[in-house]
Amino acid sequence: MNAFRRHLPSARAAAPVLLAAAALAVFAAIGPRLRAARRARRGPVPAAAARRAADDRASALVEFASVALGGFRGVLADALWLRAGRMQEERRFVELVQLADWVAELEPHNDEVWIFHAWNMAYNVSFLLSRPDDRWRWVGNGIALLRDRGIPLNPRSAALKQALGWFFQHKIGMDMDEAAPFYRAAWAAEIGPYLGEDGAAPAEGSFAEEELGEAFGMDASQMRLLEKRFGPVDWRVPDASSLYWGWLGAEDAADGGRDSLSCRRMVYQSLMQMARGAGRLVPAPEGSDAPFAAVPAPHLAAGAMDYTEALMRRSSFAGIRHAYVYFVRDMVGLALLQGRVEDARAFYARLEAFFGGFGLAGELPAFEDLPDADPEVFGALLSKAGFD
Repeated sequence: MNAFRRHLPSARAAAPVLLAAAALAVFAAIGPRLRAARRARRGPVPAAAARRAADDRASALVEFASVALGGFRGVLADALWLRAGRMQEERRFVELVQLADWVAELEPHNDEVWIFHAWNMAYNVSFLLSRPDDRWRWVGNGIALLRDRGIPLNPRSAALKQALGWFFQHKIGMDMDEAAPFYRAAWAAEIGPYLGEDGAAPAEGSFAEEELGEAFGMDASQMRLLEKRFGPVDWRVPDASSLYWGWLGAEDAADGGRDSLSCRRMVYQSLMQMARGAGRLVPAPEGSDAPFAAVPAPHLAAGAMDYTEALMRRSSFAGIRHAYVYFVRDMVGLALLQGRVEDARAFYARLEAFFGGFGLAGELPAFEDLPDADPEVFGALLSKAGFD
């Protein structure tokens, strides 16, 4: 966040006066809007036109205060952040939405502002609601905020892309939220019409390619690049979107930095989840309430292993090794279950090569025994290799 120390001593003395003038203007707008938000919890939501008009008036005041302050706009943003922090502690999440939006206007190139704002909508506000469709609207609002506003203003921000990918990977892809199955179905229904057969990326030069970019901010040429590298991707599943945004973030991140590793981890985690979990959609069995069922996409396994092995050569992070070993073990078991014995042997050979680098290949369970081996065996081997 911006601080007084950024300004010259002479300017510092004037800051309280300027801040007070701007704060009066902004808080004059904040008061009625936040009171309206409180009423919205208890009664009907005001008409959309009235809400937009009130928001426009408040936004104009924020813009006026920003221009009036000039270089001191960060001081005003700090004041609003302090108020936002109090609202967060008091769990006044609905009121916090508008306040955070104003902070984003004041500091549009601050990643933390966008991530905080989007997280509040997708996690906190959605949690206040009981109906899955109402929750989905706020999850969608958080996604759209990062995708349609934050990232276009900060196109090289790996942190924003990683945060957006996390919403797909965690909020939609996992079952931490009881409404997650509804989110997955809603997302598939929204993006499906813009995709090719079996959820593939739209064809080059197609009308769907252009429409996909406008509706979801996704570059179909990048999607096709990922399909060429890893194999067919069903873009209707949420981990395909986390793969996409993680990949773009990794391309933008400084190599070796925190954002770089986070984005690259998102890439291999998304591939692994699609390969052994919910990687593609197929017609649901007759009598099912859902139109689709999610099944593994094991054809992505080899590409996921290649990518993770390359990352292990660049990073000493133990978590990557743990993810890799347990993923390969799972894929050996899945390949045997599906009767793909040669694939299973090829995956097992990767485990032998990995542990062989530490002189531990001989301690691996035999190929035939691997699927039934206690998971602790692999944890012990990783520990011996120095990856606790």
